[in-house]
Amino acid sequence: MSENQNISLSELNKLVANVLKKQFAQTFRVVAEISQIQENHTGHAYLELIEKETFGDNLTAKARATIWASVNRMLKPYFRSVTGTYLEAGMKVLLVVSIEFHEVYGYSLNIKDIDPTYTLGDMERRRLEIIRRLEEEGVMDMNKTLELTEIPQRIAIISSQTAAGYEDFMRQISDNPAGYIFYTKLFTAVMQGRETSESVVAALDKIAGMEEQFDAVVILRGGGSKTDLQAFDDYWIALNISQFPLPVLTGIGHERDESVADLVAHTSLKTPTAVAEFLIERLSDFDSLLSDISEQISRTTKDLLFKAKSDLAKLAYQFVPIVKNKIHTEHRILDNTTHRLETKLRTRFDTEHNRIKEIFYRLNKRSINNQQKEYQRLNSLFSELRTQAERNILRVAHRIELARLSAELLSPEQTLKRGFAYITQNNSLVSRTSQLDKDTEITATLIDGTFTAEVKSISKSKLNME
Repeated sequence: MSENQNISLSELNKLVANVLKKQFAQTFRVVAEISQIQENHTGHAYLELIEKETFGDNLTAKARATIWASVNRMLKPYFRSVTGTYLEAGMKVLLVVSIEFHEVYGYSLNIKDIDPTYTLGDMERRRLEIIRRLEEEGVMDMNKTLELTEIPQRIAIISSQTAAGYEDFMRQISDNPAGYIFYTKLFTAVMQGRETSESVVAALDKIAGMEEQFDAVVILRGGGSKTDLQAFDDYWIALNISQFPLPVLTGIGHERDESVADLVAHTSLKTPTAVAEFLIERLSDFDSLLSDISEQISRTTKDLLFKAKSDLAKLAYQFVPIVKNKIHTEHRILDNTTHRLETKLRTRFDTEHNRIKEIFYRLNKRSINNQQKEYQRLNSLFSELRTQAERNILRVAHRIELARLSAELLSPEQTLKRGFAYITQNNSLVSRTSQLDKDTEITATLIDGTFTAEVKSISKSKLNME
């Protein structure tokens, strides 16, 4: 064909198609990322394949591809059986393709086969790269260092409202046999697909703005294939979990493998139900601890009361002879005082009586008027003497009453009521600091009970006369 010969576009395209068919008759193993995929009612699948820069999102190549229905009927279930999922956008694949050039539709790739193990391997490679990056940044275990309260009852939940895992969690935590009450708030998020990362991170940001209202965050999904859960092998989800200010618990639903989100979380559990059981068990452990402490306090209190009663009885027994001796001494002093007063009164009375007799004798010698005056004066003097005698008697009676009250006030019960305490060491009464030793235990008895203390220091009082 000469250079000056005119040909139609269709003829040119046929020439190109023939050349490509001859030059690229074999198949090729091509690595690419699926950008778009659509399957029509006939069973044909149409894909857009892309290749990006190693570090960045700029496209370096793009091509259309087709899986014809006859091939798709075999590839689709095979890929699903190996990977647990269907082909979808964002997935990296290894394809066996032939090159086609259609006069109308142009260049495209005809997919003959797919290697699902490459897709699984690429997912694992990306997962390991994310883990290595998090470790290099030093954030891998940050969330694990947070302290989870012993009674986590205020729970922020990140999940889909319609997810079965969320329903299982709520049913388990609401109907717990012990009747523990939990406050929960759902922050809805997409839990599968390309929007998962952005959605989960947005939910974490909302919770961070009100962190003081919660004790922990729970991320729930509930089951799925390895590729279904690939969204949680995401760097941004893991980074936000690792640096989150509250402990994060995951119940994403793997039975064997752990996602990167599980690895950086404070606590990773297999299922949403397991998360609920973990929270309930934590409250149950704290409840049991409180019961043990309460029982121990009750037992200790009973022992202390028994010992206090015994010590009080011993003290009372020791004080009885002291009080009796004190009362006997006061009675003896009172008797002596009374006897002395009676003697003095009798002597004074005799003296005055003699003086009156002498005065009366002299009065007989005086005139009647003088006798009358003297008689009046004598009556006045006698009245004064009687008044003075009555006052002396009242003073003596008052002293007797004071002595009686003093005896009562010296009783153990009255002493305790006035705020004093009896100090004993090894069941012996302590009255001076010289009887005490440092780092020894003493028992103090008050009006309503006793307590024990340890002597830490001893100092002499300024009032000590010794």
